[in-house]
Amino acid sequence: MHQLSDYMILIPSYEPDEQLPMLLEKLKDTSFAGILIVDDGSGPAYRSVFDRCRTIPKVTCIDYETNHGKGYALKYGFNYLLEKFPACQGVITADSDGQHLPKDIVRMGQALAETPEQLILGARNCLEEQVPLRSKIGNRFTRWLFRIATGISVQDTQTGLRALSRASMEAFLHTAGDRFEYEMNMLGECRQYRIKMREIPIETVYIGDNKSTHFRTVRDALRVGAVFLKFLSSSLLATLVDYGLFLLLLWLLHMPQPENTSFTIMLGNPKLLIAFFSARTVSSVVNFILNKKIVFHQKGKTAFTLVKYFSLVIVVALLTYLLMALFTLLHIPAPLAQPMATLLIFCISYLLQRKFVFK
Repeated sequence: MHQLSDYMILIPSYEPDEQLPMLLEKLKDTSFAGILIVDDGSGPAYRSVFDRCRTIPKVTCIDYETNHGKGYALKYGFNYLLEKFPACQGVITADSDGQHLPKDIVRMGQALAETPEQLILGARNCLEEQVPLRSKIGNRFTRWLFRIATGISVQDTQTGLRALSRASMEAFLHTAGDRFEYEMNMLGECRQYRIKMREIPIETVYIGDNKSTHFRTVRDALRVGAVFLKFLSSSLLATLVDYGLFLLLLWLLHMPQPENTSFTIMLGNPKLLIAFFSARTVSSVVNFILNKKIVFHQKGKTAFTLVKYFSLVIVVALLTYLLMALFTLLHIPAPLAQPMATLLIFCISYLLQRKFVFK
């Protein structure tokens, strides 16, 4: 069983204030093997802060000239630990702004020692009164987006206090993202690497109005929800292709609005069948290419993924067609019935693609 002396602390830092050396002074007496600080291109104005950090026992500072973002700094630190500290069996990542208490950092190390195969997350209660409004909004928004995008419920998706094993560091070196979205992408890839997540409550600390944070509520929240937003965009483009072809084929086939007919007759209407399924076939090919290459970044397995995808397409298309035929029977014009049915089926399609096709 591992212990704290087998682990390192990693703190990515950009333009820190005096909270960083104050935190290090408290951490130097813990049992951790050492502390690695990554200066994410803070510049000459902050050199004195990092010089002070270098004088503290057990602290190693590394840097590079240009600011790249928190995700880049974390991966840079992971790579450094893996290469320079072969005895390091795990790492606890923390923020440099004083929001993470030494006692909670120690608890994270103890939790990792108990379950080294898990990703341990320090979960704040972001509904407490002292939490700034923008942090509440950002956490709720990203938590909602993450749950929609992955189906995983996490209380604090933005927490920088995490504990992970050496094997997990190696896996997450390949995770996309250089800024705040990287931490969200880590969570999203846990299933792929068969890493279980565990949250432990930590104290919620905000100093002043939290101006030291570099998380931009709207911009970075959109970054962390990029997968879902890209899925919406690809679906919108495919939907426009689908709807445009559907209207064109209805016009070319001269399909009139039915007056009195039955649901069975409407289902078998040849013009409606041709217009709908021809347009859906073309738009599905467009959607498949976009989702595979751009949204979910899946490489290889094209044949198997194609079979799963078009199996889903057939099910979704049949459900959509049934709804559209029903709407048309209720005297809703076909050009309006088709997008109504498509919209109702959209959420089901996304969940199935996420869990079944591009998991």
